[in-house]
Amino acid sequence: MRPPALALAAALAGAAGPAFAGPSLTLNGVPIDGATSQRFEGATVVIDDRGDVHIEARGYAARPAGDPAPRSAPVAAVGAAAAVAAASAPARLSRRYFLVAEHAQPGARYDLAVFVNAQWIREVKAGEPQVVMELTRWLNPGPNRVVLAATRRAGGPPAASPAALALKAVVGEGTVAGGGVVIDNPLLELTRTAGETEDRTEEFVVEAR
Repeated sequence: MRPPALALAAALAGAAGPAFAGPSLTLNGVPIDGATSQRFEGATVVIDDRGDVHIEARGYAARPAGDPAPRSAPVAAVGAAAAVAAASAPARLSRRYFLVAEHAQPGARYDLAVFVNAQWIREVKAGEPQVVMELTRWLNPGPNRVVLAATRRAGGPPAASPAALALKAVVGEGTVAGGGVVIDNPLLELTRTAGETEDRTEEFVVEAR
């Protein structure tokens, strides 16, 4: 999820006063030299061969001081000439995304760790017969990395058959209906059987929309 709107104050290149002696600083191609006390989420920082620093941050834009600021963005200025950068409205997902994990009993010996875009979300324990969890808040429009890591526990009662399904996890687009969740469009699946003994980690790319 994108951060709330914020303001960035920076001296413009060519403003009155002493010339800026250090490397040039830009935000999405707009000079913001002199900016202080700012934080950009999900940004890429590039330092070119001249030592200039370029910040590429989706969802942020720079504009000259004096332009009307969005109602949600506070405005701060440094000096008479300044630039103010405000977070533009982030794109919203039109679909909802859910994880459904089911353990067959007895013989379910797998714990399942769930990661979205390199962030740990939760662990589904082997003793939980079924878990339904919405993942929408951790997804961004476009491609997202989802990692499911199944770790086998030692011991436990034997399964009726080594081929019996012990764990099934599905992530997909879903809807809430009748107090439950229906997966309308499954996007990824991980399964483990009672006869498998090794841990398994799979990484998927989910295109959220």
